[in-house]
Amino acid sequence: MIRRKAVRNLIAVVYALGVTIAVGRWSIHAAYLKRGYEAIGGEYCLILIAYWVAWKAINYLFDTLEDLEHERSRK
Repeated sequence: MIRRKAVRNLIAVVYALGVTIAVGRWSIHAAYLKRGYEAIGGEYCLILIAYWVAWKAINYLFDTLEDLEHERSRK
């Protein structure tokens, strides 16, 4: 049980970081193209929000899959 939870958390972190890196690179590049110079702005808030949303989405998926597995084994 502990190993399964550790693997689930590892997958969730890797997924959330992957999504965050992709959104971060895109948002920083888009902000640079719009401004024409490097600066710190709202794109960094978008990066934090992207991580939070990705974390919630993958955990929602895992919870749903666990519920389905529990329903199948209950019969």
